[in-house]
Parts: sequence; C-alpha cells; structure tokens
Amino acid sequence: MYLGVDYYPEHWERERCEVDASLMEKAGIEVVRLAEFAWSKLEPEDGIYDFSWLDEAISILNKHNIKVVLCTPTAAPPAWLIEKHPDILPVNRNGQRMSFGARRHYCITSKVYYYYSRRIIKKMAEHYKDNPQVIGWQVDNEFGGPKCYCDNCKREFQLWLKNRYKTLEDLNKAWGNAFWSHDYTSWEQIPLPIVYYHNPAFDLDFRRFFSDMTVKYSNMQIKLLKELNPDKFVTHNFMGLFPELDYYELAKEYDFVSWDNYPRGIENRYRSALAHDVMRGLKKKNFWIMEEQCSYLTREDITRTFPPGEMRLWTYHCFAHGAETVVYFRWRACNFGIEQFHSGILQHDGTDKSISYRELLQIKEEIQRVGPKIEGSKIVSPVAIIYDYENIWVNCAYGEKPMYDYPGEIIRFYKAIKKLGINVDTIRPTDDFSPYKVVIAPLLYVMTDEIAENIKRYVSNGGIFIAGFRCAIKDKNSNILKEVLPGKLRDLFGIGIYAWDNIRDRAVEIKDKNGKVYKGDTFADLITPEGAEVIAWYNSGWYTPYSAVTVNSYGKGRAYYIGCGISQEFYDSLINNLLSGYALKEILFPEEVEVNIREKDDRRFIFVNNFSDKMTQIEIKREMFDLIAEKSVQGKITMNPFGIMILEDRYAIQR
Repeated sequence: MYLGVDYYPEHWERERCEVDASLMEKAGIEVVRLAEFAWSKLEPEDGIYDFSWLDEAISILNKHNIKVVLCTPTAAPPAWLIEKHPDILPVNRNGQRMSFGARRHYCITSKVYYYYSRRIIKKMAEHYKDNPQVIGWQVDNEFGGPKCYCDNCKREFQLWLKNRYKTLEDLNKAWGNAFWSHDYTSWEQIPLPIVYYHNPAFDLDFRRFFSDMTVKYSNMQIKLLKELNPDKFVTHNFMGLFPELDYYELAKEYDFVSWDNYPRGIENRYRSALAHDVMRGLKKKNFWIMEEQCSYLTREDITRTFPPGEMRLWTYHCFAHGAETVVYFRWRACNFGIEQFHSGILQHDGTDKSISYRELLQIKEEIQRVGPKIEGSKIVSPVAIIYDYENIWVNCAYGEKPMYDYPGEIIRFYKAIKKLGINVDTIRPTDDFSPYKVVIAPLLYVMTDEIAENIKRYVSNGGIFIAGFRCAIKDKNSNILKEVLPGKLRDLFGIGIYAWDNIRDRAVEIKDKNGKVYKGDTFADLITPEGAEVIAWYNSGWYTPYSAVTVNSYGKGRAYYIGCGISQEFYDSLINNLLSGYALKEILFPEEVEVNIREKDDRRFIFVNNFSDKMTQIEIKREMFDLIAEKSVQGKITMNPFGIMILEDRYAIQR
C-alpha cells in the first residue's frame, strides 16, 4: 500500500520544487506522476528538446526518496505541431475540424501523429532508460476520444470493414442493408456514421473500429517503451465505467491497470465500488489509482469540498477493492487553466494548512503501519457479474444516449451482494465461470454460440446463472434473433418470450409466490413458462397472465430469468437466498457501511468503511485485531463519521 501524487513542476517556479518535495516526503509520498501534458515544455520547437527542467525535478524528488512514473505526453499535442500539420486535428460529426485547444485534439488514425508520437516517446525513453528513479511509464492520458470523422478515418474504417467481412455481400447481409435500400456495391461507398440513426449493425461496427484504432495506437506506444525500457512497467490511466472503449482489449499489453477515480460524493459509492471491481477484472489482478479525488472538482460546475475524513474514506475504499497504490490528483491546485478550481492536496496558496494535507499526514502514519501486513493480499469472490463492452455498445444503438442504464442495472444486484459483505468480480461472457458459485448477467443482449455454450456448460456443472431482461435477443451484428426469445438460451431458462413492453414511468406490480408485492420498472419481458418454475408474476393490467421471474433446473445447476426491473428489496431477497452461505457472518453492519475482504495466506483483512457523515454502529461477533487502532476488538463498536477499520481475522480461511 503506497501513496503518490500527480505533480506538475512545469506549472511553478523552479525553486518551488524543493519545497514541494520536502512536504511530500513529510506526508509519506513515495511516487509522483509527471509530464502527461508537458509536450510543449519537453519539445518547445519541432525537433528541439529540453528535458533540463524535468531532470532537475526528478533529481530533487530523488533526494527526498520519491520515485517517478513518467508519462508519454501525447494527450496534448503542442501548438507548433498543429500549425505545421493541421490535419492532425480531429473532425467532428458535423464535418467541422476542431481547433487547437483543450486536450486530446488529435485523430487516432493519423500517420503523421504516429510519427511525432514515436519521436517524442523515443527521445524520452532513451533519455531516462538508465535512471533508476523512473520506475515506470503511463501511456498518454485517459484514452477515449473524441471520435474523428475525417477522410483518413473513413478510409481506415473501410479497410477495417474489408478485413472483417472480406466481401460486400457478407457485409450487406450482416448489416441488413436491404432495409432502406442501403446495399453497397463498393467499399468506397461506405460512409462514416455522421447522420444519426444509422442501422444498429453499422453503429456497432463503428464503435468496434474506434476502439480497435485506440488499442492499436496504445499498443504502438507500449511496444516502443518496452523495447527501450524493458525494466520499467507500462500502464495507462483508465476511466472506470467509461463506455466507449473495450477496456479488456486495451488492457491486454499493459503490465497492470491504473485508473482515475472521481467519485464526487458518498452518494455515488456503489458506482465507484463497481468501477474498482471492473478495473480489477480487466487483468484479474490488483491495480493502481493514478488519479484519486482529494476534494472539490471543477469543469461545468464546482462540486462540494470534502469534509474532514472523506478523502481518507475514499483512499481506504480504493485499497479495500484491490488498489496497490493510490496517487492523488493533484499535488497543488493550479492558479490557471480550465482546472483552476480543481482541488489539490495543497490549495492555491501552496501552504501545508489545507484539510487534505493534514488528512494525508494521518493516512501516511496509518499506511506505514498497516501496509506491510496487507501487501501481497488479493480479492477472492464467489460471485461474478458479466461486464461487457459489446453489450454496452448495443445498448447505445439508437444514438449517443443509452436505452437503459447499464451500470445501473448491474448495481441492483451489486448492492444486494455488498449488503452481505461479499466481494464481487467482473468478467467477460466468454471467461471461465467455474470459479464462481453465481454468475449474473444484466442486459446481456448479444448471444453467440460460444457464449451460449459457456453459460450452459457452467449451469450444467452446478452453477447458478441469473439473467436480467432483454437477455439473448441479438446476434453479434446487433440484429434481433429470428428464434423465439431468449433464443439460444430458451432451453436453459425453460421459457418463451412472445411479448414485451417498455414500462417507462407506469406503475406495474410484481407479486411473488409468497404474496409479497414489488414495484416493476424500466422494461417488461412477458414470460411464458415452458418448464420453468415461476417465482413472481406481473399483477397489473394486461401483463397479468405473464410471469415476471422464473427459475429452471438445468443439469446440476439453475438458471434464473428476471424479466423486468424490480424494486431493490427483491434483489436483496434473491441474492440473500442464493449467497447467504458466503455472507460475512462475523460482522453485523448497516447499509451505510461497506465491507470488503482481502486475503493473504491464512489471514483475512476486512475493510470496514462508514459511508456516512454520522456515527454508526457495527457488531463484531468474535475477537479481531483492528490494524489502524492497534487493538483487539469485539462486540458493538461505534464508528465515527467517514470512519475506517481494517480488521485482521487471524482464523484460517476456510471455504
């Protein structure tokens, strides 16, 4: 468990670096990230390089025992480069070329930009290859757009389609181009999706193309860095639940995933928690936080200042979900630029009197005691939720606005699981399901033979599979299947779906077999049982003859189909019935408290986070050791607002 900060020596007078490094060392900072937006300072003119200021900063940080992660500065091409090659700038959906300014103002397919990117990366990597203070690299910054609609992207998209489909006949068939007379007779006729409401197959392929081009550009940088600096790690700062890129593919060549966590407030704790688990799931290993919110944020608005204790709460929340290092954004609030009201550990005055700095001193003291014990521990979970980018993209097939809240549908289940103190993994639909007792698949639109066989094999061998509404309705091209829904999984679920409806804002009742009534919402798959047992029925209007929730035995396992959104109590009850044997029974805690477990050898480290600005009470049923308070605890414990406990459970782990 290590602490770091994002630092911008190029923003300050050179003599300030010594002051900052001294304050960092005092606060337990062991690593800083540098230079992700510093291209204009590193190469102020075409082919003219100046690394002296960066060398000086690294040297000063070294005197204070602080290591460095350097960034490739390609997220912000300098003005001289744009002046010389304006075609690097991306073109928006309306055909307008962007002007210089902001950031990420480059076309991801530009060969010219590839050339200049390679050149600056090579210069930096060669310059720092023998510097032991530089321990690793961050590639670019927050890949993700903007999408470009220039002529070069159009040619690259046509080539990508040709490689994918081989023939226009196959493309026309896959896209359903008979609709609205969209058949193509040459590859050059295929446009970019500039107009809205292109058909869903076209939209899906363009999203795949943009993601693939980003992965290609990313991999170019990784390959170059690993060739020149084989002893240094390479990572990238991902963006949590960002939907526009296939993060599984983007993550493949990195040594580990880092990500930027901006929860904004405790009301968003479940989304932040889910994002941690998604990031850990990309490579099935622990991760870094490369930007951690330390207080107020700004762009369109200014969020509230964290009260004392909240930064500490979020820090330990990161570690609880598998973070190895937490790097705060940023060291000092900047006096200029678009992020001038974006908080830092130090405020604009640069003094050590800020709430965040004082809190960091406390965290440092705790981490120095607790960190060595927890280092090397990992997250183990009996349950996995499928998180899949192709299904996210299919959910956006009719414009930029998604049809349904993909993370929100996951969080219905996620909340229920976390209330039991159970860890959660996230996986792809093609991953091995066998390590898990339960696998959950909200909004699993796309169904292929491979995915269907994977699910059926898992259930047949004793697994429990839970699907949400709209499961298995589309093929890999985002075309609705011709079979009775849920298509390839009809026999697995033992149901047929012959009708459905958008519930929207209407009040729909769902009644379970015990007579308990819930509120239905969002969408209704109107289920006809064909061998499945009915758990709940629709109890409103013309839906009344249909089932809402079913379960079917299949081989040694069971498959549940939840045909609509339902009020949270239903998910809580279902998950409790299925996973109560895996619940954390040694601690009783209220809903405002989140519990996560890391394991190491025969020990469990139980992180207890109070996501409330009020005191709350938990009960520890057997003696455990509180690593932060350095004492044994048992019985009823009152936690402070935003309180933290890390409990070492010294009993051997049993499964």
